[in-house]
Amino acid sequence: MRENQKASENLMREILRENYLELRVESHVLEEDIVAGSAKIRATVAPTSATVETKKRTIEGQGVGLVDAFYHGLVGQYSIEYPSLKSIRFVGFALTGMLDRAKPRSSPSSDAVGEVRLLVENSEGNDFEFTASSRSITACALQATLDAVEYFVNSERAFLMTHVALSDAKTRSRSDLVQKFSGRLAELVRNTSYSEAIEAARKGKR
Repeated sequence: MRENQKASENLMREILRENYLELRVESHVLEEDIVAGSAKIRATVAPTSATVETKKRTIEGQGVGLVDAFYHGLVGQYSIEYPSLKSIRFVGFALTGMLDRAKPRSSPSSDAVGEVRLLVENSEGNDFEFTASSRSITACALQATLDAVEYFVNSERAFLMTHVALSDAKTRSRSDLVQKFSGRLAELVRNTSYSEAIEAARKGKR
């Protein structure tokens, strides 16, 4: 993970604490038309921690392949609550696999460990990389895609929480806290645009 991306994740974890959202794919059903080059997916996504007040979701999406379909399904559903997701896009995908060469040649096993690298671009044209590995190519592809959405969801949640804290600090003339929260916002805004999220919050929709 790139240095700035890792720093932002650490800041999000510091701000959200036990409310930091971590997600996993529990199951999925994929329907793919190889000739037409299209795919439909239905997947169950759930939080990994019971402390986060988030229910399981059923994600349905369509695209040109597994990752594209899942990505569109995730953004389509989560952007209703987290509009900043509309400002990012999926721009790259790579898969590598490595078999265990230490195994005897007579072994029929082909349980390669696959690693997926997913590249996402924000509204400013900056790239973010997400990786996952598993002996299941499908599992790591889905998890890397989910990790990308999870990152930007947490970023928006942390931004809005800090935005509220900054407003309160200004009201109380706490210059020390104003400086602290302003610095946090400057770090988080590197991820993407939150203009729509702020507008929704002002209208009382969040």
